Amino acid sequence: MAENPAVGRLATSGSLPVDTLAAAVRAAVTGPSAVDSPAVVWSDRGSQILLHVGKLQVRTAPSLVVVAVDTESVEFGVAPLIVRFVLGDGRGPASLVASTDADALGHPQVAARWGRLFCDVVWAAIARLVDAQASATGKHPGSIAVGEGGFRLRPQEPVDLPGLAAEHVRTLVAEGVRLAPRREHR
Repeated sequence: MAENPAVGRLATSGSLPVDTLAAAVRAAVTGPSAVDSPAVVWSDRGSQILLHVGKLQVRTAPSLVVVAVDTESVEFGVAPLIVRFVLGDGRGPASLVASTDADALGHPQVAARWGRLFCDVVWAAIARLVDAQASATGKHPGSIAVGEGGFRLRPQEPVDLPGLAAEHVRTLVAEGVRLAPRREHR
């Protein structure tokens, strides 16, 4: 598997500048064999569209990430395809949660056909980049804050979920709560 070129430039400070984020998204959109190409053709279920990844834009603002690319097709000519994600502010419980529009923005028919796929690819690139940044510190993502210049990541120690669940069950038993009988899985 080819290495994501953006991951090699991760900042040790916990910040991910917009250009690093854009490089990660561009690499995800093109795939490893065409990272430096100015355009790439996506094919899906008999349809094709040209993405001008050389013109791909990533913008950030407080709690907001917007990614836009120009597309081109025989049917619609050149048309933008835009996705946006709204994240928490990095301080509250929603600091690792993102929300996006139900439909991508841009030409309605291009967005209807290619928007969900583009959104999924962009989000996967963001998630991989954040995970790689946290892993570089030996930790897990704790919170993400988005601002004008990019992301700021706060890594945290991993949470032992099985241990936490076992401790919860022990507490319930100690309090006299009767547990449901265990069933065998088939």
